[in-house]
Amino acid sequence: MRKFLVLALLVALALPIFADDGTVLPAGVFRARVIPTFGWMTGQYDKNGNYTAFSSSTFPTGAVTVPNLGFALEYGINDWITAAAQWAPGLTFASNVPVPAGYPSTLNVNGSFDLFAGAVFQIVGPKAPVVSDVIRFDLAPGVNIPINPVDLTTQTSSPATVMNLDVPAWGFGGRAYLDYVFSPSFFLDLYTQFIDYPSTVDGKYYNALIAGTQIGYGYKLRVELDPHYNIDIADGVNLAFNCAFRYDGTPDLVIAGTTVSDTHTSLFSANPSVSVFLTKTFMPLEFVLDYGQPLAGVNTYSAYSLDLQIEAYFKL
Repeated sequence: MRKFLVLALLVALALPIFADDGTVLPAGVFRARVIPTFGWMTGQYDKNGNYTAFSSSTFPTGAVTVPNLGFALEYGINDWITAAAQWAPGLTFASNVPVPAGYPSTLNVNGSFDLFAGAVFQIVGPKAPVVSDVIRFDLAPGVNIPINPVDLTTQTSSPATVMNLDVPAWGFGGRAYLDYVFSPSFFLDLYTQFIDYPSTVDGKYYNALIAGTQIGYGYKLRVELDPHYNIDIADGVNLAFNCAFRYDGTPDLVIAGTTVSDTHTSLFSANPSVSVFLTKTFMPLEFVLDYGQPLAGVNTYSAYSLDLQIEAYFKL
């Protein structure tokens, strides 16, 4: 069974699902985001956490590249509830998976990540039911909606898609945010996301060799500690810096009712970013440049990423 688990880990945790802090939108305000991302992987971590570069491993060789385009739309229902639909990462359209001689030369991981839809409820905050200028605490229940997963039994010729980018199943869970505000310029954000996948999925969405077999993915977990610093550098221009230290993890897979050992994944990464917020333009705009740097992992690939979030705020 381990032979066909190789590609299954190929894009695990490959691109970051962006996380916000504990702030919410003002009542009646929309925020639309466009997020182009470029991800690449240059090696892999084994079950003991040892790193091997692709160039010296059995499969694949070279660097896997994964360009992606994501979107999000959020709306402030009132001053402490924000509704959100976030497809970020979104669509991967032109990826490349280099392989050794003898394999098909045009493999890719094109396809879609899941859509997250839900709402953020600020329980503690400046305008929340529990008023505080120092603590912000939010809960965000939501649902992960699978978007057009690839049937891998149909991928019989080049170009071939070798893996679905995300879990091809409905997921339920949510997010939690806890901010401690030290000053108007500095706060510390603790963020977590937990998505449970209660149902099993046909193996044709995981690997063509096990079509008809049911697979249980379990859950996805993310925990993040993220210090934020911002400063006004001109009238209507705010500059911000942050660096999220992130853990992502998934449990062992359950295939045909049996838990398969050493299929769990974990990845520790650092994700610094810089943003510029223009508040006095006709439509307030924010530009966020984010970089993902893997630090350590288990049973996963060293996944780097660079993305630009373009955010527009408006009322209708």
